[in-house]
Amino acid sequence: MRLLQECCPEAEIAWAMTGTGVDIVGARVAVERVWDLWEIGRRRHGETGWWPYVTSASPGGEAVYQDKRGCDTAEWERSVTEVVLQDHDARAASVVVSNFRWSTTGLPFDDEDFLGWRDEYDPDRLAPLLRPAVVGPMLGVPRWATDRGESRAGMRWVNFVTARGGYELPVLLPYLYANPNWFGHGSRCLTPLDDAALLRRWQEQWGAELFFATGPYLELVVDRPPLVPQGAAQAAIELFAYCGDTVQDAVSAGNGMARSTMWSLWWD
Repeated sequence: MRLLQECCPEAEIAWAMTGTGVDIVGARVAVERVWDLWEIGRRRHGETGWWPYVTSASPGGEAVYQDKRGCDTAEWERSVTEVVLQDHDARAASVVVSNFRWSTTGLPFDDEDFLGWRDEYDPDRLAPLLRPAVVGPMLGVPRWATDRGESRAGMRWVNFVTARGGYELPVLLPYLYANPNWFGHGSRCLTPLDDAALLRRWQEQWGAELFFATGPYLELVVDRPPLVPQGAAQAAIELFAYCGDTVQDAVSAGNGMARSTMWSLWWD
């Protein structure tokens, strides 16, 4: 709270705690200020231990919503422990495999159709279909975090949660983004640990950090997006498997979003 008072002396500052004991501290600021405040919070994360994220909910609103949806405390505690210990690369790969199986099981594919689908899930097959390496990343622009049309009175909350990184937030706050009835992934019902595995992998591989999360929306700031076809193909496949509502074509994603400094995802 001292950090927020120092950075935003004019802002409304609030604190709340969820029923599982997660503290949330936040400042309500104009959309023009969210980027700077988030960056300050990210730079000082090593000092404070608090990870920032932009959202439409106040700390109190977030806590009430989390508690209203409810959770199994024992399962939540197990997930909080497992998110540190799990093999996130293996779990992320399993999400891709499960999506491929879920997408193709029971469909009347002939061999040619099946091979076409397989190309979108195999980076070695997808990479040759992408454009050559680029010199620098595409400049990404936030779609929702700074959208005045989606922000009442042009304001957003920048909330902070004690976490090792943004990848832990889906476990600490299981209903932070996407519809809690299906976690934003259709009938496959991925869990918060799946979310955390992919977010951690993306953070380590490409410097992707959780930036904005609310409802069905998620945005990541990407410091080192893949610029060569092989890396872009891998990122595109994982984005395609994770959020087919937004990433509906792996080739387009490999040439576009995967090489951008902002990944904006939305679940229908």
